[in-house]
Amino acid sequence: MKSKILFIAIFVLQTVTGFSQDMNTLKTEALKSYKAGANMNYDVIFETTYPKLFDIIPKEQMKEMFSQMMENEQFILKLVEVEPNFSFSEIKTVENKKFCVIDHRNVMVMTFKSPVTEVEEMKSSFKEIMGAETIEFDKATNSFRIESRATLLAVSDELTNGTWKFLNKDKDNVIFAMVFNDKIQKELGF
Repeated sequence: MKSKILFIAIFVLQTVTGFSQDMNTLKTEALKSYKAGANMNYDVIFETTYPKLFDIIPKEQMKEMFSQMMENEQFILKLVEVEPNFSFSEIKTVENKKFCVIDHRNVMVMTFKSPVTEVEEMKSSFKEIMGAETIEFDKATNSFRIESRATLLAVSDELTNGTWKFLNKDKDNVIFAMVFNDKIQKELGF
């Protein structure tokens, strides 16, 4: 009887310790991914991105898309590194893959190259398209400071060699649907 209780105690301790280490690793990697994005460090962004995404969008094409998104004829977009205030879901296992949905604070400054005349209309658009929570317009710099909650999907599987890699979740789950099947989408509530 004592050996049975000892076995159960060791099993529970290993399970709790394993989960704790996994969550600690996840938190460390999520912060690394967040900081890489905020600083547009392409090497670390690509290192922390779920590799299956590169089957759909090659790294060079993605880098070009980022560059065009950050500066084009209309505006310059800068991400602001802030305390991300992460919120982690439980870690779920589906089809031998571990998943965790991570929400975090996201702040960006969008500076327009031509004077903005329709401030309220643009604020409404940012709220609808980006889910922005706080939008401030600075007339002196012709820029919007946009604060929202963003969502990362953390994935650990055979493809990542058991390490955590990330995908940004877009509003309509377009990228997620290209990478994962319907069963996984349903299990995660997407």
